[in-house]
Amino acid sequence: MKVVSVDDEKIILDDFVEMLQGMDEISEVHGFTDCNEAISYIRDNEVDVAFFDIRMRGTDGITLAKRAKILKPSLNIIFLTAYPEYSLEAMRIHASGYLMKPATCEDVRKELHDLRMPVEETSETHIKVQCFGNFEVYIDGYPCPFKYIKTKELFAYLVDRRGAYCTNGEILATLWEDKEVTVSLENYLRNLVSDLRSVFKEKKLDDVIIKKKGQIGIIPKLIDCDYYRWMDGDPVAINAFNGEYMTQYSWAETTLAGIENNNL
Repeated sequence: MKVVSVDDEKIILDDFVEMLQGMDEISEVHGFTDCNEAISYIRDNEVDVAFFDIRMRGTDGITLAKRAKILKPSLNIIFLTAYPEYSLEAMRIHASGYLMKPATCEDVRKELHDLRMPVEETSETHIKVQCFGNFEVYIDGYPCPFKYIKTKELFAYLVDRRGAYCTNGEILATLWEDKEVTVSLENYLRNLVSDLRSVFKEKKLDDVIIKKKGQIGIIPKLIDCDYYRWMDGDPVAINAFNGEYMTQYSWAETTLAGIENNNL
């Protein structure tokens, strides 16, 4: 979902926006300290949820919300404030939520999962990853056309690492744990990385892969993954777990043990 946040205290705004950017539910975040700039953005762009501070210099979040609602009647507005006395007025304009500062990630997530105007997620191209049972990757409902079988395992490992950068040495030691690292093996890994990136680039999904010298990772919020939804407490994903995780890969047993002990 696409989100804006408005707060006239820049440090507070920057911290809150950074928290929102780390949430899988949110695909896009824009922060504003100026209410008029925020209104202009809301008028001209698609926005699903707006977080407004209530007490700001020159105006207030209630007035801002009324202006935003005229432009976008279906906009979900969630107020953030240190002053509980505004809750009744917020209810009168049919706000979707009301959070006391400082709001935690869990506080925000609860509000996003119970919006007054539910957001229907759409995507031109969709990646679905299955981790429970065998590891599988689908793009728009079709199996991902990797050139090499080992490319699929490389992507599985990146999914398992949940967005952390992985070094070439770490990948070589994990995917070929019993093999000596040679120039030939290092070149093979480069081919796998090239295959992975070219497949996603062809499908206009190249932003899923993040890479810097000698390291590679993924952006988790850009894929639909049963493991990630399980971690977020999604009841459907919790019920889908059958005691198996990436069964074709022995290195995945460590994560499986963590899931079974529920201590990830």
